[in-house]
Amino acid sequence: MTNQPTVRIVRPADVALRTVWPREDNDFTPWLAADLTWLDLLGLGPLTLAGTEVQVPGVNRNLDILAQTPDGRNVAIENQYLEADHDHLTRGLAYAVGLHAQALVVIAERHRPEFVAVADYLNSAYEQMAEDGIAVFLVTLTVEGVGEYLVPRFTVVARPNEWRASVHASQEGRLTSVEEFLSASDPEVTDRNKQLIDDWLRRPDASVRTGQGTIALNIKHPFKPGHPINTIYLLYTNGQLVINRGYFIDSGAFPDPEAVETLDEHIRRSFPACTWRGKSYYPCDDSPDPSAVTTFADWLLEYFKDASVQMG
Repeated sequence: MTNQPTVRIVRPADVALRTVWPREDNDFTPWLAADLTWLDLLGLGPLTLAGTEVQVPGVNRNLDILAQTPDGRNVAIENQYLEADHDHLTRGLAYAVGLHAQALVVIAERHRPEFVAVADYLNSAYEQMAEDGIAVFLVTLTVEGVGEYLVPRFTVVARPNEWRASVHASQEGRLTSVEEFLSASDPEVTDRNKQLIDDWLRRPDASVRTGQGTIALNIKHPFKPGHPINTIYLLYTNGQLVINRGYFIDSGAFPDPEAVETLDEHIRRSFPACTWRGKSYYPCDDSPDPSAVTTFADWLLEYFKDASVQMG
């Protein structure tokens, strides 16, 4: 008869968060930002870091972490030790709106039942609003110790039901590369679209992101290092160009009506055929001249740099 090895079963011990990360801002937030795979349980897909302590346009406050989903959605992450309070939930929602996030994640040691009920209510609204809503994820964080090892435990206590379906649906018809975007472009605008994209990618810190029949022409926010990218233009396969006027104003670089009029004058001058759609938030031009696209972007980015000096 052979002796069977004894299986050792131990009971994990609760460990105070401050024992592991003494400060939420200086210790926990940088740790989580360095390895966002701890949030894979949210079902958002692999998250990439866009920035930490991200300044929110229009308010003198910073978001703990801004991340992005594989399909380019912004995710606002707000951390708090002890029990989540009204301030962090409402502040997190304000940050998500200000940074055009489509999801808010609030991480705390505990979430009160009434906050879970509020999150469920907001998620119900989100499921009806789709692209215009904000999904809310409430997550609890605990730490357990087993011998010399520490095990963080993230548990989702509130989430929308439809996020996965929404993400899946957004992937249908999504273009995956510049080449695919150009192949899908109308033949009469393919060369112009290619010129616009090639000219854009020659800029320092410029990038592009494909979508459903679109490609976003992005650049890093010039106000502070580590800030997430901003979309300056959205280009469609039919040649239409959308100018993200609303994002520029939300950045804080155009703080009064006179500054906004300066912006609008440059838009009108660069794009005389520009029309205003909906609530005048995004002016768009159906047949942009590539040189005008370049000229306006040059002026805008130089204006941003000057504004950052004045605001700094």
